[in-house]
Amino acid sequence: MFIQVTFQAAKRLEQFFPWVYKNEILTPLDSFKPGDIVKVVNKTQKVLATGYINPNSTITFRALSWRDEEIDERFLKFRIVEAISKRLNIPSNASRFIYSEADFLPGLIVDYYNEHLSIQFLSAGMVRFKSEIIKILKNLLEPKGIVVEGNETSLKKEGIKPFKEVIGTIPSKVVIEENGIKFYVDLLNSQKTGFYLDQRKNRKIVTEYVKEGEKVLDCFSNSGGFGLYARKLKKAKVRAVDISEEAILLAKENFELNGVDGEFVVANVFDYLRAVRKEGEKFDLIILDPPSFAKGKANKEGAIRGFKDITLNALKLLKEGGRIALFSCSYYVGMEDLKKVVLEASKHTKKVIQIQEHLYQDIDHPYILQNPFSLYLKGILFKMVKV
Repeated sequence: MFIQVTFQAAKRLEQFFPWVYKNEILTPLDSFKPGDIVKVVNKTQKVLATGYINPNSTITFRALSWRDEEIDERFLKFRIVEAISKRLNIPSNASRFIYSEADFLPGLIVDYYNEHLSIQFLSAGMVRFKSEIIKILKNLLEPKGIVVEGNETSLKKEGIKPFKEVIGTIPSKVVIEENGIKFYVDLLNSQKTGFYLDQRKNRKIVTEYVKEGEKVLDCFSNSGGFGLYARKLKKAKVRAVDISEEAILLAKENFELNGVDGEFVVANVFDYLRAVRKEGEKFDLIILDPPSFAKGKANKEGAIRGFKDITLNALKLLKEGGRIALFSCSYYVGMEDLKKVVLEASKHTKKVIQIQEHLYQDIDHPYILQNPFSLYLKGILFKMVKV
């Protein structure tokens, strides 16, 4: 099956952009079903890409290959082996093995957690190959257990029902290790998993700036990653704050797993920063790693307001010469947006700011330059400088 696309869409495909939007397809879509494999052609009928189509989705075509080739089990195995081979030198027994479009398998996420797999299907086109993908991964990795999930949010947009199943044995908590630090991961309850593989490198970088005995406030701490690094590796005094009781409980368990202690607070970070400010307490390092404030372009303005709020209040809690690590996990709030937020906050507090690190997602979440959406995690580590 073939579809013809507009001149603009054709040019983008020739430059390896992986998507074609519905309004760029010239061929009537009535005869196509979600997940059908199609070839994209330009006006001269030259094949530009092979991939899958879904008439229900705004992103109607997603490229699997920029060649005229068959998409079968052999093709999928080649892609999967290629993706996994790129993760061999990561200092952890947990890694994102397949990252959707950035590994040229759009709609597929595969995370490896110490001999266990978490597989997420995000599109009808990938669900079509579900059995082949599971078979390939089982043969290659021989996992003890696999959690297979058809993501509810994504599949709803695709017009197909979400699903979840377990293959093999999954313990209530899997223990993983990175850079010598252990964490519990709950694979069976995805809302509790709360482990961000993409921050692995940043946890290490930020901790290198911590001195022994310093006070660290880990906001939006989730399962305690940044704070635990500071406590375990630098013997810092750490307080973890998160609105989720389950997240804080998991953070406590992670600290205990590593034989260290900490303070743990269940609170709304926005309110908590204000409350602590009134008490006059100060910190050497504050981590601000909130969940995505901007799921789409329309949410950007509100997201920026949220970043300004937490950054301004955190600056007021910082000791002279202290540092803040500020992160955005949304594509729509970029590095320059974060810098503008910090600059505005510094004007209010009359503080000089030195940027010490630009921080991005770890290498198991590759950034493909031709696909700007593959870069979503940005952060800056900055210092309040005395003048």
